[in-house]
Amino acid sequence: MLRTFLYNLAFAAFGIFYAPVFLMKLRRAEDPQALWRERRGIFPGDWAAKFSGKKTVWLHAVSVGEVMAIEKFLREWLAASSEYDIVLTTVTPAGQRIAKQFAGERIHVCYFPFDLTPVVKRFFDLFKPVCLLLVETEIWPNLLVEAQRRKVPVGVINARLSERSFKQYRIFPWLFKPLWGKLDFVLAQSEEDAVRFRKLGIAEESVREMGNMKFDQAEGSEDEAPAIVDSEKIKVGASLREVWGYTPDDLVWIAGSTHPGEEEVLMSAFKSLREKFPRLKLIFAPRHIERSERLLKQLTQYGFSVVLSGKKQEGPGPDLRVLNQLGVLRHLYRIADLVFMGGSLIPHGGQNPIEPARFGKAILHGPHVFNFHKIYRQLDHDAGALEVSAPDELSSAAAELLANEDKRHAMGQRAFQIINRLRGASKRQAGWILTFLAGRRPSERTEQHGQREELLSPPGGGQTK
Repeated sequence: MLRTFLYNLAFAAFGIFYAPVFLMKLRRAEDPQALWRERRGIFPGDWAAKFSGKKTVWLHAVSVGEVMAIEKFLREWLAASSEYDIVLTTVTPAGQRIAKQFAGERIHVCYFPFDLTPVVKRFFDLFKPVCLLLVETEIWPNLLVEAQRRKVPVGVINARLSERSFKQYRIFPWLFKPLWGKLDFVLAQSEEDAVRFRKLGIAEESVREMGNMKFDQAEGSEDEAPAIVDSEKIKVGASLREVWGYTPDDLVWIAGSTHPGEEEVLMSAFKSLREKFPRLKLIFAPRHIERSERLLKQLTQYGFSVVLSGKKQEGPGPDLRVLNQLGVLRHLYRIADLVFMGGSLIPHGGQNPIEPARFGKAILHGPHVFNFHKIYRQLDHDAGALEVSAPDELSSAAAELLANEDKRHAMGQRAFQIINRLRGASKRQAGWILTFLAGRRPSERTEQHGQREELLSPPGGGQTK
């Protein structure tokens, strides 16, 4: 009881400081009233009828990256079982917009509750979930306490725990250690993640390495890609380069998921590269889309033509384009001749390189990639990506790749091969959880039927390490 009181008190105190951020989120939301209402656990009266008599699994993905990561997982789940409906929650309005794309007869989307006991209880009362699944590392104390009180099993899927987060959780062990005991299972992205979770006190047998779902993000076709200019979807037969205003002779450089402090370095490199490559174009995709208007104004000072991505450009494509559309970047990498992954020139930890790698693109990145160190280590080791540590290195490495199409292609193919080997986590994790919900431990069931490797190893028999 004392810890529950402290958890509620801590969240209330956090809420005071979080209020300005929350007000900004309200302004950005497509439906601010729904955000405010749902985060307090208040829903229209007809919602109760939606879940009456149904088995519901509550799946929480905090924002855009986590929601996109579980796309294949959702498809695998729906194909494998007709028994369970899913309630998919997010915290951010951006994540909510992406999640709404998955909404349907069996997937219901809403905002995640404030982590206060009365609010959390309202969610459990309404949805009556048979299981709670948290994507990556979403640990909310009152949510876990209430789930345990109601005997609702809780699992972390696609779980990752960076060295930094691991150290932070160990600062106050008396506060956090009881929470780890409330997790029934953790399906970790890598063995390194699994080891960290076990060191926090989670039982050895409750933690499994299952691989990273982000490797399973579907490529789709050009006709399916939501590449929108002036609200017009791409026409069948038209290329993405054509829709985005680029000719076959243009060289397109995409700077994906950039942060403040990186755009200036990239522009310095772009200015020097344009002297050698006059047909070079640069697309900025800021990590936080709300920065797009501000970044546009910042880039105008360099003297190049620059537009927002949703604005149609007459004549030649602009020198610079700033992406301000959700759900587009992962398809837009298809048209890139070269990619730089942001969050890596500053000590942010890097952004996910899987999306450009799955299209076989040459990738440059900075030295700060600790959030995705495993995949970057593999890409760098096998020459599927290249680390640059200084602005002059960025310019010289980009120049060398832009001048040599064969070298770009070879690097991209190596990146694709690495990503391709690591697929299958979505199916493995969906199958493991469905077996868990069937009432038997997955290891016991699969050993009885001689199928242990099918669930615990990637297709082809290789281990996802």
